[in-house]
Amino acid sequence: MTTEETRWARGAYRGYDVRLPAEPDLELTQVDAGTPGGEYHRRFWFPVALASQLGKFPVPIRILGEDLVVFRDGEGRVGLVHKACAHRRASLEFGRIEQRGIRCCYHGWHFDVDGTILETPGEPESSNVRHSICQPAYPTREVKGLIFAYMGPPDQVPEFPYLDSFDLPDHELIPYSIHSPCNWLQETENAIDPFHSVFLHGRVNGPQFPGLEHFVELPVVNYVQRDGAIVYSHARRVGDLVMLRFHDYLMPNLAQNGGMFQKFEQPRFFGRTSLTKWVVPIDNTNSRKFGWRHFNNKDEVLRLGNRDDVGWEKVDFYGQTAHRSMEKRQSDPGDWDVWVSQGPIAIHSREYLGKTDEGIAMLRRKLRRDIRAVARGEKIAQVGGTAQNPYPTYGGDTVLRVAKSNDDEGLMKALQKQVAEIYFAHDHLKGEERSAKIKAALGDAFPDSKT
Repeated sequence: MTTEETRWARGAYRGYDVRLPAEPDLELTQVDAGTPGGEYHRRFWFPVALASQLGKFPVPIRILGEDLVVFRDGEGRVGLVHKACAHRRASLEFGRIEQRGIRCCYHGWHFDVDGTILETPGEPESSNVRHSICQPAYPTREVKGLIFAYMGPPDQVPEFPYLDSFDLPDHELIPYSIHSPCNWLQETENAIDPFHSVFLHGRVNGPQFPGLEHFVELPVVNYVQRDGAIVYSHARRVGDLVMLRFHDYLMPNLAQNGGMFQKFEQPRFFGRTSLTKWVVPIDNTNSRKFGWRHFNNKDEVLRLGNRDDVGWEKVDFYGQTAHRSMEKRQSDPGDWDVWVSQGPIAIHSREYLGKTDEGIAMLRRKLRRDIRAVARGEKIAQVGGTAQNPYPTYGGDTVLRVAKSNDDEGLMKALQKQVAEIYFAHDHLKGEERSAKIKAALGDAFPDSKT
């Protein structure tokens, strides 16, 4: 048998077998109104715009396959309404922002931010049209430079997900937003895949993030499913130090990771996140990331962050946008390149998931269960919180001084579970009290790690 025949026999050169089109997983990827996935997404609050976008004119946006305009009226209130005027369908992107609400340029119909019709100037005084219809609109919330919206059933508005990371001491939150021409799921899955850092950000292209060179080592990973969330951590050893990086993944599309621009040379307890981000579906084949970069010298010890590089279509760490030359993208690809390169909608039936894809498989199963629950009319678990009683999060880094074991992988798995239990045990506390109690408990559990 020739070399070529041997290759054929063992399954090489099988391009012909997979050349035919395959269908995407519509249950997980579709977001249009009326689809199972679309109705699921409409049960959540999520960002839809940067506050800095709102100025003299209405801003046209597209979210969950719906064409909308967002604006701030003269009273400072934010409105989010359907782009097409309820009267004759002219676009409200050409509307006039009033002291109260917005006015259509075509026939002067005047709408409040909740869609209520305030005036129909061309109609006779006796007309009841303004009392019988309204402009489709959605409720909004403005938090630290991001505009959030809820686009679901009015009688099912959930609690707004106010997280403790919104108000971390000494953290300056700078909002940003970046477009990706691909389905939301393949972008957000990147946030629950710690193994991609080993290769994309380390072994294949060389270390891309200063201070995280040790990420080239394969991690020991631990996942914990909680109501409405997945908390996961990954551990690596550097000498007598074990670095535990915790991540928050809040359904369906919010993620927080550890500190950017770190340096791990000594123990530390309960460091906090440098990044809070949502991947919001624009439609089935486009998504937009909204988030905050957290600037804090305690959690970014190398101090390489740059506030001027954070905003619309930009953020101050590597490989997150399309705005690089193709030569640069091919020679040193980043996160944006790999999730967009999967195509407009990644075809799951063409994938071969392995051990390193545990988080991906877990997220897809959880999404599928919740999407089907919504379709059955059932309530699903969601995170909530208020500024006075925020939802506790865990994203950040703990570094322990622990001697190497004969079963070091088992040791690192046990350490992650122990630290996670300490974190969770203090969920009832808030703010600096919670942080101080967690650090004290870690010090008691790991006295060799006290600094």
